[in-house]
Amino acid sequence: MKSVFNLRFLLALAVAIIAGYALYASLYWPFRTALFPRVIGVPLLALSLVEMLLCLVSAEKAREGHAVDFEMTMDVDPLVARKRTLAIFSWTLGFMALILLFGFTLAVPLFVFLYLKLAGKEGWVLSLSMTALSWLTMEGLFNRLLHLPFPEGWLFSLWT
Repeated sequence: MKSVFNLRFLLALAVAIIAGYALYASLYWPFRTALFPRVIGVPLLALSLVEMLLCLVSAEKAREGHAVDFEMTMDVDPLVARKRTLAIFSWTLGFMALILLFGFTLAVPLFVFLYLKLAGKEGWVLSLSMTALSWLTMEGLFNRLLHLPFPEGWLFSLWT
């Protein structure tokens, strides 16, 4: 008989217990307070239960080699890899700077537009449509529907 308590099953069980507790604890909270634990907890509980079921039903194959077969890619020049890493790091810092200066509501669409135009070299139609979609998401979903107040950026706080 196959052992049910392998590491995958135990991890899924632990995650299911944590997600279940988060859902149980948020039962009597106000809607806005309980929204985040429920939005995260329901899919997390469902996925961990599916993982537990898969552990029970399917047999795990014997692995060859190490637990993690990780090998650095050798087909990319290290100089190119460093440039790419620096570029992504710079975009991340730029996004944080936009958030500080303009606030989330304007920083997200502005970042989407700049990234698509400069790094992605995308056309105007795609760049503007994705920018509009990101603004609608930030304004419509988070601001108007969920009423999540984002702090204003440093530039706008100077004027008020």
